[in-house]
Amino acid sequence: MDVKRRKVFISLAASFAVGWWLVSQVGQWDTIETVALGQLLIKAMGINIAAIIVGTIVITIVASLIWGRVEKDVTDERDDKIELYVMRLILVCFSMGMIVVFAMMGWQQLAANTALLSIFACMYIANLLGELLKLFWYR
Repeated sequence: MDVKRRKVFISLAASFAVGWWLVSQVGQWDTIETVALGQLLIKAMGINIAAIIVGTIVITIVASLIWGRVEKDVTDERDDKIELYVMRLILVCFSMGMIVVFAMMGWQQLAANTALLSIFACMYIANLLGELLKLFWYR
């Protein structure tokens, strides 16, 4: 498995694990206090970063044991172009989600907790779509 795919798989696995953890922690998200929800989302970001670091170390060790060598990361213009397309997709998805959240807040259809959770969900979904697009183009 090359380095780019490995990074994408680690990021997807960490994101799915944190998403599952967050859904199990939130429970009654409409009754949780805003401060507690913000702290929970900050913990989720920290856990995601830690999961990516630990996952990278473990997968690199396992891959080197299985294949006997660690491949070097080789990037070219195609990889830079893919990264730019992915960043554009993430930006567009997140921006559209933010527009919807702000419009709903303007019409007073969203509470503060729901808006905070919706913004986080927009960021999370945009990142997952970007990683899936990266995986599609790296095939």
